[in-house]
Amino acid sequence: MKTSPKAEALHQQHAVHGTPLRSRLFGAIRTLNRLGSATAPLSNLPGRVGVLRRLAERTVGITARRPLPRFDRDNLVRWFRRRDPARAAAPAGTVVWLADSFTTFTEPHIGRAAIGLLERAGWRVELAGGGCCGRSSLSKGLLDDARRKATGLVTSLARDTPADAPIVGCEPSCVFTLRDETLALLPDSAEARSVGERVRQVEELLVEALDDGRLVLPERSALSGRRVVYHGHCHQKAEVGTAATLALLRRIPGLEVSEIDSGCCGMAGSFGFEAEHYATSMEVGRDRLLPAIDAEPADTLVAATGVSCRQQIFHGAGRTAWHPLELVREALGPAGTV
Repeated sequence: MKTSPKAEALHQQHAVHGTPLRSRLFGAIRTLNRLGSATAPLSNLPGRVGVLRRLAERTVGITARRPLPRFDRDNLVRWFRRRDPARAAAPAGTVVWLADSFTTFTEPHIGRAAIGLLERAGWRVELAGGGCCGRSSLSKGLLDDARRKATGLVTSLARDTPADAPIVGCEPSCVFTLRDETLALLPDSAEARSVGERVRQVEELLVEALDDGRLVLPERSALSGRRVVYHGHCHQKAEVGTAATLALLRRIPGLEVSEIDSGCCGMAGSFGFEAEHYATSMEVGRDRLLPAIDAEPADTLVAATGVSCRQQIFHGAGRTAWHPLELVREALGPAGTV
């Protein structure tokens, strides 16, 4: 298995011409997001000042037309560390939650919802919150940096978590990187192979729990009689498809579920934030995804598994997209409070 031709080409280009500052910034996204969370809410102010956004566009090439993610000071790692260490019995065993570099610091409520669901389904949850899979660096051709990050995360997962514990998360790009790109970066690593074999979709675990009766959703909830349209993440669709996510949503009593035939949302990670690609990003979104959402009544729920997809939907359609795990948590009602 080899890294992608694009990553290799960018790597060679950087070796000859130097690495652009923007590529370095995007490659260091976990560090930037962690710092943004630590300094929130002050860190959110520059993103709301037009003159600063325009300056960033001229100097770094990050478009001023797209809203930036908002950092949450009470990030997932901080929330998890202050929880009461006392745990009830965990008949399902231990599961490892991959605290990705995006939702952990900007949408931690998704991780909290998921961890609460897993615990109610009988799992003991361990948080892997100290490393980055290297996906962002890889996408910018920073192969040495990506390899270093992948090595650190794989080593931590292999040595510091139970060998039989599934590894799950809510951001498809980060989770599935452990199953493909990591093996390309570390082809001779037995630890990388063993970690990759442990990766599962959290939706699969929750569907099993619902079918086994370890997790029970009420017949009537705030979602009964509602309709949701779901957009799947490109990496997820390429690796495993959307069947498990749709199966989970369809386990919610009274919820009508429809998958949007949407292709790509147009964001493609950092692509949609790059000034020279912004227009193309929006054209891709307007091809299928955004018109499909615009055609839905205002009370239709929108769901998407990818953080970039949710950003594009909010920016392009003016609709807040839920992560499917949030909808399951919502259906569980007050009993699911964590």
